[in-house]
Amino acid sequence: MESAQTGLTALLAILAIPALAALFVLSIFIYRHTVGKQLKTTLREDYEHEAARFERSGKFVSAARVYETKLKDLRKAAALYERGGDYRKASILYDLIGITDKARELYEKDGNITDAAEMSIREGEFEEAARLYGRAGKKIDEAVMMEKAGRRLPAIRAYREAGDYRNAARLLAAEGMHREAAEMFGLMLRGMAVDASSIDDYYAYAYRLEASGQAAAALAVYRQIDEFDPAYRDVREKVQDLAPEPHDDAQELRDGTTSIRSIIRSGYLEPKHAFKLWVQILRVLKDAHAGGRPCGLVAPENILIDTHNNISFLQKTPAAAYRAPEKTKGLEPDVHSDIFSLGVILYEMLTGGLEGLGSVRVTEVAPDVADWLDEIVIRCIRKVPEDRYQKIDDILADIKSLSSAKKTSA
Repeated sequence: MESAQTGLTALLAILAIPALAALFVLSIFIYRHTVGKQLKTTLREDYEHEAARFERSGKFVSAARVYETKLKDLRKAAALYERGGDYRKASILYDLIGITDKARELYEKDGNITDAAEMSIREGEFEEAARLYGRAGKKIDEAVMMEKAGRRLPAIRAYREAGDYRNAARLLAAEGMHREAAEMFGLMLRGMAVDASSIDDYYAYAYRLEASGQAAAALAVYRQIDEFDPAYRDVREKVQDLAPEPHDDAQELRDGTTSIRSIIRSGYLEPKHAFKLWVQILRVLKDAHAGGRPCGLVAPENILIDTHNNISFLQKTPAAAYRAPEKTKGLEPDVHSDIFSLGVILYEMLTGGLEGLGSVRVTEVAPDVADWLDEIVIRCIRKVPEDRYQKIDDILADIKSLSSAKKTSA
């Protein structure tokens, strides 16, 4: 009996636990929706009264803090911060709640021009951002924003004022103002020499001079580039195209005398005729070397042929396109230098120009040229002197053996 009574007591205790828990939850719920709610309402009213007192007494910043931290009314807080002259806090809150015009106005009013500009960028108002950056003295940023806004001329002016002549030139060229673009490059390169870091800019400068009709100035710049790196892009072709053809009054008096340059320019030379003429030049140059003729003067303009097919040479400085690479290092020209020049001339005679020289084979430009002749050109124009033919006799011997092997094969 006693044991049963103990078990019943334990069961009642177990059943009472959920009931007590439910009663506790119910009590909390009733408290929150009655007394608690009344207390909360009273506390908010107290904050509102506090903020109102600050506002009536002209303490707008203090009132703004109450609205911001206690009442969580950011719009009202921003307006009060503005009235109180705390433009920084006001602009941050306006920015936070998405009132961008007001935020930008107050960023600017606070002197925080960069944030105002960045807000304009977010809104896609690039011209307004440019105005703000200009006011802040950030000319590069002003130029970039003007360019984004499609206002090229103001962007050019800002780039120039910032000393960014490269971008100013780029936009001037896009506007078709090549002469002005060349002036920008001239300003940028003033006091500089052609080297690996500036060669691209020098080439762009020469190109703009050429595009604006200033051929002589362009040629002078192209020649500076050629002196530093004769293999740079198409600088040799540029020098050749822009350089005036040298004249010799005494030679002009001889009826029918012409230069190899004139022959090349007159039109297409059949490979066999071009090669035959080139071999004739080789033989005459070999004799000229033996007679003490100075090296380093071989170029189409300097090689003359008369009506009897007699070859003679002028002793004038050749265009840079025909000077061997070692000349740029200050080395004195020798037979190796002349062999390089001869290779360039043969390439030009076979292809009609210098485009692709050193980067493509003759047969790629002129498919009807024999492979063995292509090999001779390649060996003549190698950059390292020791890799070229060492003397003209070696070229003539190679021609004999290669051409004989071709005939045997045929």
